[in-house]
Amino acid sequence: MNCITLELVGVGLVKCPRLDLEELTAYNSYMKQMNEAPNLIEINVADRLASLREDQGLTLRQLAIQCNLSESYLSRVENHKSAISIANLARVAVGLNAPVSVFFKENVSARLISVCRSGRGKLVRLSSKGPQVLMLAADKGSKLMEPIIVDLATAPVDPVPRSHQGDEFIYVLEGKCTLVYGKDEMKLQKGDSVYYDPRIPHCTKPDPKEGCKVLSVVASRDYLFHGDLSRLLNEGHK
Repeated sequence: MNCITLELVGVGLVKCPRLDLEELTAYNSYMKQMNEAPNLIEINVADRLASLREDQGLTLRQLAIQCNLSESYLSRVENHKSAISIANLARVAVGLNAPVSVFFKENVSARLISVCRSGRGKLVRLSSKGPQVLMLAADKGSKLMEPIIVDLATAPVDPVPRSHQGDEFIYVLEGKCTLVYGKDEMKLQKGDSVYYDPRIPHCTKPDPKEGCKVLSVVASRDYLFHGDLSRLLNEGHK
C-alpha cells in the first residue's frame, strides 16, 4: 500500500495510506456528514471496522498489534463508547491492508431507506455467461441484503452449480425452474420459495418452454460485496 508519514498534533508520526482524488472526495464528504450527524456516522464507521475485522478472521488483539493501538481502545470503538480519529483510522486501514475510504466511502450515499419504482431498477449482467439481473436497491449502502430479480432464461449458457458465502432466498415470480442444490433437484413454480445455505454448490435452471423469473435475496456480512455482487457469488469457483 502506498503510504506517507504525517506528524499530527497530539498524535505524533503516523503512517497513513496516500489518498487518491476519489478517496479525498469521499473523506471530505465524510467530514461534512460528521459535522451534521456525528453520532450516526461514528456508529457506521465503528460497525464497518468490526465487520471488516471479522471478515478477515482477526481478533481485536491481533488487529491491535497490527495497527499499534490498544485492544481496549479498539473494543471501545467497536462498541460505540469511543470515537476514532482519522489518524487512528488510518492506522487501522494499514492493519487491515485496506484503503481508508473503505470506512466511509458508502457513507457518502448512505440512505436509511431505498425506494425502487416500477421499471427503475439497475439492469446488469453479473458475468458474460450469467442471466440479466435487476438490482432493486443498488443505491443503498451499508446493507446486509441484496434484493434482485433474475430472468433465468436470459443466460446465454446453461448454469453450472457454484457455491458462495452468506445466505440466499428465492421466490418464483413467474414460470417454472429447477433448483439444483448439491445432489438434489427441486422443481419450482410460481409462488414457490426456498431459503438455503449457498455454501452448497447450487444453480437454478429455467423451464425451457415457460422460462422463469425469480426474486432473489442474497445476504452477507461482507459490506464490500454490495454493488459488486459477482465478487460474493465467486463465479470463478465451483
